[in-house]
Amino acid sequence: MTEPSVGIIGGTNGMGRWLAELLTARGCRVCVTGRKTAATAADAARSCDVVVVAVPIAATSGVIAHVGPLLQSSQALMDLTSLKEEPVALMLSSSPAEVVGCHPLFGPQAADPARHSIVLCRGRGETWYAWMKAVFEQAGYTVLEKTPAEHDRVMAVVQALSHLNTIALGMAVAAAGFSAIQLEPFATPVFKTKMELVKKVFTESPELYADIIAGNPNRREVFAVYENVLRTLSELVGSGDGKKLKHAMEAAADKLFAPKP
Repeated sequence: MTEPSVGIIGGTNGMGRWLAELLTARGCRVCVTGRKTAATAADAARSCDVVVVAVPIAATSGVIAHVGPLLQSSQALMDLTSLKEEPVALMLSSSPAEVVGCHPLFGPQAADPARHSIVLCRGRGETWYAWMKAVFEQAGYTVLEKTPAEHDRVMAVVQALSHLNTIALGMAVAAAGFSAIQLEPFATPVFKTKMELVKKVFTESPELYADIIAGNPNRREVFAVYENVLRTLSELVGSGDGKKLKHAMEAAADKLFAPKP
């Protein structure tokens, strides 16, 4: 069976490049487009069976609106963003093509597919969804099939809350008047690990993390939970007695880690 052709818009770097390498190794004809390539997004949309939008979150809506109308019902339109509700809805409304939402739960440098998962969301059609699912599973990845709403609700914790906590730590350390250099001689292994993550989030691509948090439709709910927990923590340690905090941590541990019956 001849493998289909795939156009990856934004495929010169990041997750787009990861997917391009995966599909090329499989035997697909892959057309990669970027800001400096001769081929354009429109070229990919007009010539490829499957078109993948792999640009930054902030640019995703514009690219979908541009290429979506160029596709036919026999083609597929897929995105690789960390959010799913809005991109999938935009793909459905802007194009007659089959629609697949995709979110690899790892970075482009990740090795050993057996240790990583990919979320797939059905948008419209079954043919290309089934093909994409088979591609990932045959490569060794675990495929999690979720609705866009289910994906974004979980990612509100796994990504938005997690990144919010990292950002809060970095901003709190800065607000306390310390620099990383000042703290380095005193840093424990755990603190060093946390500050390395703070540095990555703050300096490598802060716009990515900002967009992940700001774009999640469940962000207000997660922020409210986070704020309530901070208020509770302040009350628990206000007296200077750590016993109340210890009991609260033990109760949370029962919810988080106790084996289910």
